[in-house]
This record gives sequence, structure tokens and C-alpha cells, in this order.
Amino acid sequence: MRVQSQGVDKSDPNMVFSLLAIGFTPGNDGAGRLELTLAGDGVIALDVEALEVILQDVTRPYAAPSNKVPSHPE
Repeated sequence: MRVQSQGVDKSDPNMVFSLLAIGFTPGNDGAGRLELTLAGDGVIALDVEALEVILQDVTRPYAAPSNKVPSHPE
């Protein structure tokens, strides 16, 4: 229904964005506001009626310079 952005350079169609966080504030009947927080202080906000999302990582896996694998509690 509406898109707003802040800190996003719209002049470069080939710009690659690094997504840091996704937030959703629900509205009425499944509608709401989706906020995409980007690296470099950019934000894209979308006011939506409904939402269907597919996320795909388009980069190669990152190998840490230390060659150590992080340990996370399960």
C-alpha cells in the first residue's frame, strides 16, 4: 500500500543491501508495517495488506579468518 525509505541510495539500480533485521508491527485484519533495517543506517518500511516472503542467501558461505566454528547453546 505504501513504501518509505531512509538512508537508501535509489540512484544505483545495482546496489546490494545487507539486511540486518526484519520487524513487523501488526495492524487490522493481517495488515501491518514491515521494517527492513539495513547496514549503513538504511531503513525500508512497507505498509502491507498481506505478506508472503521468500528469503534466499545469494552469497557464498563465510569462512572466519580464525577457521573456528562458533558454538551456540541449543
